[in-house]
Amino acid sequence: MNLFKISLFVCLCVRASFCQAQLPVDSIKHLPAIEVFSSRLSNFSVGSKIQVIDSASLRQYNSTNLATILDNESSLFIKSYGLGSLATTSFRGGSASHTAILWNGFNLNSPMNGQLDLSLVPNSFINNISIQYGGAGALWGSGAVGGTIHLNNDVQFNKGITVLAGGLLGSFENYGQNFQIEISKPRWVTSIKLVNTSAKNNFEYYNIQLPLSPKVNQSNAQLKQNGLLVENYFRINQSQKINVRFWYQYNNRNIPPTMLQIVNTSNQKDKTCRITSEWQKIVEQINYFVRVAYFNENLNYSNDAYDYQALNSAQTIIAETEAKINANKNHFFNVGINNTYTQAKSAGYQGKTRQNRLALFASYKFNSTNNKFLTTLSARQQIIGNTLTPFTFSAGSEYLFLKWLSAKVNGSKVYRVPTLNDMYWNPGGNINLLPESGYSEEMGLLLKLNSSKFKINFEFEPTVFNRNMDNWIIWLPGQNYWTPQNIMKVWSRGMETRSELKIKIHNIKIKLAALTNYVVSTSEKSTTENDGSVNKQLIYVPMYSGTGKISFEYKNMILTCNQKYTGYRYTATDNSEFLKPYRLTSIYASYKITFNKYAIHLFVQAHNIFNTQYQVLLNRAMPLRNYQAGLSIQFNQPNNN
Repeated sequence: MNLFKISLFVCLCVRASFCQAQLPVDSIKHLPAIEVFSSRLSNFSVGSKIQVIDSASLRQYNSTNLATILDNESSLFIKSYGLGSLATTSFRGGSASHTAILWNGFNLNSPMNGQLDLSLVPNSFINNISIQYGGAGALWGSGAVGGTIHLNNDVQFNKGITVLAGGLLGSFENYGQNFQIEISKPRWVTSIKLVNTSAKNNFEYYNIQLPLSPKVNQSNAQLKQNGLLVENYFRINQSQKINVRFWYQYNNRNIPPTMLQIVNTSNQKDKTCRITSEWQKIVEQINYFVRVAYFNENLNYSNDAYDYQALNSAQTIIAETEAKINANKNHFFNVGINNTYTQAKSAGYQGKTRQNRLALFASYKFNSTNNKFLTTLSARQQIIGNTLTPFTFSAGSEYLFLKWLSAKVNGSKVYRVPTLNDMYWNPGGNINLLPESGYSEEMGLLLKLNSSKFKINFEFEPTVFNRNMDNWIIWLPGQNYWTPQNIMKVWSRGMETRSELKIKIHNIKIKLAALTNYVVSTSEKSTTENDGSVNKQLIYVPMYSGTGKISFEYKNMILTCNQKYTGYRYTATDNSEFLKPYRLTSIYASYKITFNKYAIHLFVQAHNIFNTQYQVLLNRAMPLRNYQAGLSIQFNQPNNN
């Protein structure tokens, strides 16, 4: 899609918004607010552990990408190939394709490899991030095995005009700019967001694969990224509203060499266009939704040294409708249907590949009269072509024992269908692959203690989990090439804790938070003769990890210190080789200046302040101490009502 088409689309969106503005003022002045029923995540995920990234953290990481905020603010293990390079997630010992990433309800995972590169998602495009731990295939479909990441764009009507412009500069010639404008009226909202990022990423590191481990500079790691997000929201009348979103992004980055390579000339260009729309209508106790989406993804990989180029493209059309029914104050229902059609073309395929997925899903929620007991039941059946995938279900309950103590439990059947690469890659693809399937369980407590007298709030949430997966897909070498097979059987279990203490002393707010993980994820079945991986930890799954944070807030000043620990990661399936644990410490400081209708935010942050030498993945270089600084200017003009 060229620049002219993008500009034309933006103009049409803005023009449509201002056409709405011509409606008579008297007809909308007293327009009643539309009641918004809870989403599937908040209303039918009873018993699941859900973490919401708070607004302060979103502001702190506004100039970075999704991989950075998840790495520092959640208990997920982010598998990073280096600064600015590919980054994927691992939930509770699962693979990257066992995480479903949803943008306003639409799955962003590539149909070709089943993953999403988190480093390509700018945080400034998202204003609400929620993390659902554990299996949720009955709610969200294939891939929601280890967990689900929800990226949402919330909006407020009748807010006025808001303009925000920001800039960032950092080590390794890292420069970033973002611009946002939002026009919010009683009946419509238009928002335009722009982002531009560039970096050389020529950081120094110690190459331990060379004699004497000399300090060298990273090469061929340049990055350029720009994106545009246009959103339009309309209140049609008292009971209906509709939105249209357009997200375009272009990324051009070089792929740096490993510590074992002298040079690498690889380059990857990603071009993505996403268009979505949702219509909502409320009729008495029923809330209807109709959603449609079109995704166009293109990836161009090249290596000049070998005169090699590979083009990959995929187009996806998603149509979904659902109804949320509020039978009474105790009983709630949700029913829906989803159809996803994908068409892909790759240098590794023979011609175009097509796939159609049709899914029926339903949920029920019971809320006791005294609001102490909640329970949900959910089910989903998906059909791919003429083949039924495993029937998926889940059940969860929560009980409030005391005002300060509650318990939860959740169990589900989960699955992941083979990707297009698994089935159609030539040579090696296996169209006879079965879906991965298994069972996931978790249970936990939530302790909340509050003291208004001493202005102290404390929360503690321990969760234990278990998951057994069969038919795990693994690529194995054959006589002439690698091919995927349903060989592995994996058992994942462990415990997570979340602790948070908030104290207010006069004008000072203090927050201490800690996240800990203990994950054991082992192969339970031999994949080859004399296989040494049985009962051994999966590669790149740290058994121990955790994050600690302390934050001070005084009037318009904020100071935050983060420390993250990542334990041993095995790099051999028999656990004979490993990467050493590491600790990373970062500091963030910001100051806010307000006058009239303007607000200026200044910030500075330092990463890896103790100059730790570490590797996330084997022979992939990571930066030593580095810095970033920036500012943003925000203007808000409220509506004159």
